[in-house]
Amino acid sequence: MSKEKKSTVEQTAPQTTVRPDGIIQLAKHYDNPLEPFVPVKTKDIPDILGMVDHSLRFATKKDYEKALAKEEERLNINVRKLAAAKKFLAVVFQGRDGAGKSGATVRISEALDHDAKLFRSIPIGPPTEDERAHPPQWRFFRDERMPAYGQVRVYDRSWAEEVLVVRVNEIKPEPVWQRAYAMNRAMEYMFEQEGGIVVKIWFDITKAEQKARFEARAKDKPWKLSPSDGEARKKWKKYTRAANEMFFRTATDYAPWFVIASEDKRYSRVHVLKIINEQLEEALGCPTVEKDKKGKDGPKLVHKGIHKGDKKKKGQD
Repeated sequence: MSKEKKSTVEQTAPQTTVRPDGIIQLAKHYDNPLEPFVPVKTKDIPDILGMVDHSLRFATKKDYEKALAKEEERLNINVRKLAAAKKFLAVVFQGRDGAGKSGATVRISEALDHDAKLFRSIPIGPPTEDERAHPPQWRFFRDERMPAYGQVRVYDRSWAEEVLVVRVNEIKPEPVWQRAYAMNRAMEYMFEQEGGIVVKIWFDITKAEQKARFEARAKDKPWKLSPSDGEARKKWKKYTRAANEMFFRTATDYAPWFVIASEDKRYSRVHVLKIINEQLEEALGCPTVEKDKKGKDGPKLVHKGIHKGDKKKKGQD
C-alpha cells in the first residue's frame, strides 16, 4: 500500500450510524491494522460524544423489566454456543467515571448465573511495577485475563487506556501513545482472527449527572470515590477530545465502537446487553430477533428531561 493511500485511509472518519434506539455505532475498514499514525486536524475528527442523546428512557418500569429479562435470557443462550464454535467473548467497557460500567458488569454476571467457568470481570487500574517493565499489552494475557474458547471476559477499562488516561495525564510522550492506536487495532484483529468476538462499549453521561452520582457515592459508598475522580472532572474536555479521537482511529469493522447514553441506568443496562447479543449472534451466525413472539416491536423508548425534573430517578436500580 502506498504512503498516499495509507494517509487517506488513516484520515477517513469511520462510518457512523445513530440507531433508532439511540446507540451510536462506529466502524471502519483497514486493509492493514498497523496503519501508521497520521496527524489530522481537530476539526476533521467528528464529535461523537456531542451526538449522544441522554434523554432516552423506557416508557414504563414494566417495559424495562420485560426488556431486561429478554436480553438476559438471550445472552445466556448465546454464550453457551461459544465453546462449540471455538469462539470467545471479550467485552470492553470504557467511559466516564461513574457512568455505570460496574453495574453493567453485574448484570452480565447475573445473566450468566454467576457461572465462574464462563465469566470473569477484569478491572483494570494503573499498571504495577512489574507490568510497567513489559509492553502495555502484556498484562492482558496474564493471570487468566484473556478468555479461553467458550468464555467471557468483561474489561472494566482496557488497553484503550493507552490512548485515554495515558494521553490526558501525559504519562507517556506523544509519539508513544500515538503508536498505541495501531497496537490496539492489531491486538483486536488478532483476537478476531483467533475466534474472538470483541465488543467495545463507551458509557456516556453528562457532567451534571456525574456530579450527582459522585455526591451520592460520597454519602452512601465513600469507598468507591478516589482522588482521580475529581481530577478527571477537571480534565473533562481533554477526555472528550481523547475519546473522540479514539473512536476515529480504533473503530474497525472487526471491532466496532458502540457509544450509549448512561444517564438512565435502566436504559443503559438493557442496551449494553442488547449490543453484546447482536454482536454474538452476528459472529455465531444466529438470526437476531427484533420482535417478540407476537410480532410486536420491542419496549417503547421515550424522551424525558435529564435535569431537575428527573432527579428523583437517580437512585433507581
